Amino acid sequence: MTLNKQILTVFSLVLLLFGLCIACTDKNKTAEETTEETMLLSANDTTQVFDLMHQYFDLLLNKDFEGAMSMVSQYRNDSLVEMTPELQKHYQMGMKIISPVRYELESVIFRTESDCLVKYSGVLFDKEDVNDNRPNKMFYAIKPVRINGEWHLTVADEDDLNTRESKIEE
Repeated sequence: MTLNKQILTVFSLVLLLFGLCIACTDKNKTAEETTEETMLLSANDTTQVFDLMHQYFDLLLNKDFEGAMSMVSQYRNDSLVEMTPELQKHYQMGMKIISPVRYELESVIFRTESDCLVKYSGVLFDKEDVNDNRPNKMFYAIKPVRINGEWHLTVADEDDLNTRESKIEE
């Protein structure tokens, strides 16, 4: 047997052993771990989320804070709940104090229908000098959820900011 065939044989055996080890560890998973929620995603879903975000940005830029807040709900127990007056006041105050010149989408993460995340930034001022090291962005997050095929914007909390792998079916 030539050296190349020996290397190929050893490499194949290593891959086979690795595959068997993975198969054995998968058997130890609980039923809950193996029945994770998955979601089918279409181009229409992405378009709906992007459209919602651009409508939200337009309202913020036009200083229609009540209109912007009317687009955002809280997500509890698999349903949309109107934000409490205290929470609305908190968000509106932040929107009034910090007025970016524009908003930019930073990332969109689709995990499951009820666990997605849009990270976006508010540009506070445009830099005229490329050597300007002053920070000019505020970063935000919002949580889109899909209920009965329709996307809604909801408040993101700290738990939502943890990046986990997507459960989208390919």
